[in-house]
Amino acid sequence: MTEPLLIEIGVEELPAIPLLKIINNIEKSWENILKEYHLSTHFTFVYTPRRLVLKHTNMPVKQEDTAVELFGPPLVAAIKEGKPTPAALGFARKCGVDFSELGRGEKNGKEVLYFKKEEKGKQTDSLLQEMLEKWIASMAFGKMMRWGSRSDEFIRPIRWLQVRMGESSVPVELYGVKSDTKTYVHRMVSYDAVEVPSISAYDTILKEGAVMLQPSEREAVILAAFDALESEHDIVIERDNALLAEVVAITENPKALLGTFDSSFLELPPEVIITSMKEHQRYFPVFEGGKIANKFVVVSNAYTENYSKVVAGNERVLKPRLADGLFFYKNDLKNGLSIDGLEKVQFIDGLGSLADKIVREKNIAMRLLGLYMEKVEATTEKSNATLEKLMDRAISLAKA
Repeated sequence: MTEPLLIEIGVEELPAIPLLKIINNIEKSWENILKEYHLSTHFTFVYTPRRLVLKHTNMPVKQEDTAVELFGPPLVAAIKEGKPTPAALGFARKCGVDFSELGRGEKNGKEVLYFKKEEKGKQTDSLLQEMLEKWIASMAFGKMMRWGSRSDEFIRPIRWLQVRMGESSVPVELYGVKSDTKTYVHRMVSYDAVEVPSISAYDTILKEGAVMLQPSEREAVILAAFDALESEHDIVIERDNALLAEVVAITENPKALLGTFDSSFLELPPEVIITSMKEHQRYFPVFEGGKIANKFVVVSNAYTENYSKVVAGNERVLKPRLADGLFFYKNDLKNGLSIDGLEKVQFIDGLGSLADKIVREKNIAMRLLGLYMEKVEATTEKSNATLEKLMDRAISLAKA
């Protein structure tokens, strides 16, 4: 007999990069736990920045019964003068039976005491607390945090928990949070918890609350929006798979928006503009006529009727980053690769300035040049001589 199972762990916004690094391991870990507990079932793992979700359509309500083989001491040590030894009696106690019920088997080429017993499977709902604790503990995000008065650590604070099996809510507690029948929708729709009357209603409630549960759906929505913007504005938006995965991971209701910046910043090398956009702001660069344009695309998680303020806010944030880049770029052009001024910048306490460091590196380089110059010259001469021999041989073979 099987029943649907829904597990939702609600958290504060998860950071994208640590999550994406272990996303496959999170899924694999639950798969391994199911095998460990002898629960044969298929499941789906999905996530948004505020929730980790496991969905089973056919979770067995009870573990499979398993046969357990127990091997005891060798017969030569188990029976003396026709009577069981203390070792044999201890093995019988371990098996929970009388010595007379033990059989004989073979292990490592020796005849030993043997017992095979059937272990009845437990009810699945009684195992979920232990299984979820193992699953959470297996999530090696790297840098973790503590919150409240608890000493437990996780990547972000857990704020709500749902464990639903069939029509019942299974009592589970993680990090002091007890499971119930409520969830949370998009922050800009409601800050209040929403009652989930049944597992079948879960997806609908999230959809009506502006939450796209499936990462694949969010990605498809973003790419479709890119296509629409390109067609409408005659532009090309750079597709970056790594950046796309990040914005999918940090949004629940993605909206692709086109922003602009002052064309004077196009004086910067394209690489500087693109780096400022992608690495600092998670913006997608835009190209016109094969060249970088004074435009960008931001994927917002806002849910509103008026996105103009969202665009203006992102334009305002990008401007000082590009202004800083332009300032340093012009300074570099003016000063070139001169080390003037580096004598005022400390390197490491006791090791002088950055200018001192450069002088030391120069001295080391000249020293190495002197040590290896003869070998370099000899290698060059021999390589050329070898080349001449090969050419002579090739000519001889051609004549033949």
